[in-house]
Amino acid sequence: MKLPRRHFIALSGTALLGAALRAQSDNSPESFDVCVYGATGSGIAAAISVAEQGFSVVIVEPSRWLGGMSGGGLHRIDWGTKASVGGLALKLLIDDDNVAMRKLYTKLCAEKNIKVIYEHRLNKVVKENTRIQSITLDLAPPDSLGAPAAQAKQVEARRIAARVFIDCSYEGDLMAQAGVSHTYGRESQDTYDESYAGERPALVTYDIDPYNTPGKPSSGLLPLLQDYQPKGTGKADKLTMAYCFRWKISRQPDRIPFGSPENYDPRQYEIFRRAFKNNIKINAGLKMRHPGKLEDYPGGGVFNENSSRSLWAQSVAGSNQEYPTGDWATRSKIWKFHQDFVRGMVHFLRTDEVVPEIYKKLANETGLTPGIFDETAGWPHQFYVREARRMQSTYVITQKDLEGRAGTISDSIGLGSYGIDDWPYATYADQGKISIGGGEFSILKPNPSFDGVHALPYRAIVPKVEECTNLLVPVCCSASHIAMTSIRMEPVWIILGQSAGHAAVQALREKVPVQKITLTDLQKTLVAQDQKISWTGK
Repeated sequence: MKLPRRHFIALSGTALLGAALRAQSDNSPESFDVCVYGATGSGIAAAISVAEQGFSVVIVEPSRWLGGMSGGGLHRIDWGTKASVGGLALKLLIDDDNVAMRKLYTKLCAEKNIKVIYEHRLNKVVKENTRIQSITLDLAPPDSLGAPAAQAKQVEARRIAARVFIDCSYEGDLMAQAGVSHTYGRESQDTYDESYAGERPALVTYDIDPYNTPGKPSSGLLPLLQDYQPKGTGKADKLTMAYCFRWKISRQPDRIPFGSPENYDPRQYEIFRRAFKNNIKINAGLKMRHPGKLEDYPGGGVFNENSSRSLWAQSVAGSNQEYPTGDWATRSKIWKFHQDFVRGMVHFLRTDEVVPEIYKKLANETGLTPGIFDETAGWPHQFYVREARRMQSTYVITQKDLEGRAGTISDSIGLGSYGIDDWPYATYADQGKISIGGGEFSILKPNPSFDGVHALPYRAIVPKVEECTNLLVPVCCSASHIAMTSIRMEPVWIILGQSAGHAAVQALREKVPVQKITLTDLQKTLVAQDQKISWTGK
């Protein structure tokens, strides 16, 4: 029996499993005009844009929550030049209120009859020539702290058919399985003639012996270090900037304890033990806000609500290397590693005799703020996947766009403005010491004479026409790594999601591939929706 197409925003685990079993029993797909994969802020904007025009739309979300980082940990919204932001981004983003954002998204989905399928993730894509016909989903509920399941609870639990698909996930899994060209990591400087591209020099080097037996490389590397050998400034690699959780710290009596990992091993933190014993300044960090000018930027360790450009950070740079293209078992392991690193570090700081009293006191007085992520014991349910895959299409946004040197963009569907912004990529042994690699760029505007506001071309969110004709990719869009360090902010992804939703509807109305829609009509629609697609300087 085919599932009824009634709407639901949230299902209990029992009801969800029952629905999945019914869908599997006759192997028939649920059909929609548009399927949005990923309930990120971009996905919410895309779905709203479709639903408001009277077309049926479903959102498939691997977690139990709406919004991705918008509602999953983001506090201060990274607006960039806020005057360049318009449309739904201004309505969907709320500074410093994750709970309000999640409630808003749930309310909007209910009001606009947007169906949401929670706790399901992509298993496979069925294509016919260049069109996606359907996707098959696995039921895979996240665990009690929000981490994805390593293995699905039920394989091929549901099938979704749609006329147009929009991949709004942070990972770009639908795009990849649809056979669309993509990449990840850092391109070389030569690839797109980008002066900031590729590997960067060590950001900070710490006088900490990196080997299990001090002075003996043959004894192996200490835990948390990667076997990374720099290739040289400007060279390409497959590293991705550090991920983290964006939690809210509390030192109030009602704080939620971090807890300690079941498999706690004090040796995991040997690099910090050695640093404390030898009075090494592990919070030493740097950032570059203006071209060529490094400035001090001390790290905040696990007591910081964001990453740090320092060894003293709430995550380990380089520990996410396998995430962008990893399977769910790999991603689950990396996700849990980041949680366990923090819990283990707090336990280490509380209990190890070498820890300075100031850190011991902080560790004993610090926990997670209640009332924000109570369903996951205070932990944000969204891992901050700053960048994963990137599509490679007919237009690749590059450093030239961020510098105002890209020429006229006639197919603009929105504006970006944030500046180059990345975080360290590796933690490694460096001539008998420990270095963190790169990650110095902090809202860097590469052309000081240009305000940084640039057009976002429609060509950058659609695949090459020979690869897929009914897919839009507003999050893992076609951009170089350097450009993505700027694009990756939630306002820009929401701008692109809104534009993708309207483009999907236009493709349905015109009965053409997404690459062939009438762009001037799309732009008129976007402007009517208060989207800003050109910049006058105010």
